Amino acid sequence: MAELREHVNIPCEFLESYYPLRIEKWETVADTGGAGLHRGGNGVDVAYHFLEPGTIAIHDDRWLTYPWGVNGGEPGARGRKWIDRASGEREMLPSKCHDVPVHPGDVLHFVTWGGGGWGDPLARDAALVAKEVRRGLVTPAGARRYGVVVDDDGGLDEATTEALRAELRSGRPGELPVFDMGPSLEVILERCEEETGLPAPTRPVWA
Repeated sequence: MAELREHVNIPCEFLESYYPLRIEKWETVADTGGAGLHRGGNGVDVAYHFLEPGTIAIHDDRWLTYPWGVNGGEPGARGRKWIDRASGEREMLPSKCHDVPVHPGDVLHFVTWGGGGWGDPLARDAALVAKEVRRGLVTPAGARRYGVVVDDDGGLDEATTEALRAELRSGRPGELPVFDMGPSLEVILERCEEETGLPAPTRPVWA
């Protein structure tokens, strides 16, 4: 198989016509968009099932730091890449790699990062959040980032939502930040391997 340099915007039909692989999944990943008055776009999980041996290369980013939230919005989720080997093993991949061997039955999961949210999450229309739960874009647990409470079927609990939003607003220390970049770099590096399955990068030392 020729080296596959993949971008997730290429149509499935093109890929399956020109490369010996199948696209097993192309779906949104709930809660990966940052909460906000305007929710960040969710990342997507594209699963490539390889039919012949070959090599792949990945050029991506945002595996370590988070996409920023703006004007009170929360950060989006980081991207992740891994191969579920036909042998049953899982191999985590860095965001940039070359000449990674793949074999028939291996499945590459290319999970993109989510966009950062914009604006106060508690100001997002609660009925819209409930609809997003029903559509699989937000989970019931994720809806609580907006102060929204839904039942198992995605039905809006208006009274409990109003109470939760009031509680969350009263617990805020002050004005919402212009930028929310997520945890500090020190915390990100400390938790890197536990959270991403990859070793933390070495920080540069300036002369």
